[in-house]
Amino acid sequence: MDSLESVGPKDQEKVLDNFAQILAENNDLRLFESIAEQYHKLELAKKGIKQLEVMSAHPISRENEQQIIEELNKLVKGKVEIKKTTDESLIGGVIVRLDDQEIDASVKNQLEQLKQDIIN
Repeated sequence: MDSLESVGPKDQEKVLDNFAQILAENNDLRLFESIAEQYHKLELAKKGIKQLEVMSAHPISRENEQQIIEELNKLVKGKVEIKKTTDESLIGGVIVRLDDQEIDASVKNQLEQLKQDIIN
């Protein structure tokens, strides 16, 4: 990131080409997607935006996405960008992840807690 910021727009492509070449030489091209994701998070952090992962059982509608973003903006006291994923095993509800924090409001989790309450 520092290398890209220290050169002009004209030379950024060369920096990226060199970086990709180093990854290839070290057999680390498989890490490219992870590196790109981390770079995006750093860019967002510089802008004061936090990236959250929102996992749901079904695709989230635009209306629900806006509601989630508004609530999460209040919760983190800033701006958020959400990365949406789906996992049908959740049955319903959502799981929200921010760095090492997780809010599990899924039906699957509620059923697991109910099961534990009944067992105990």
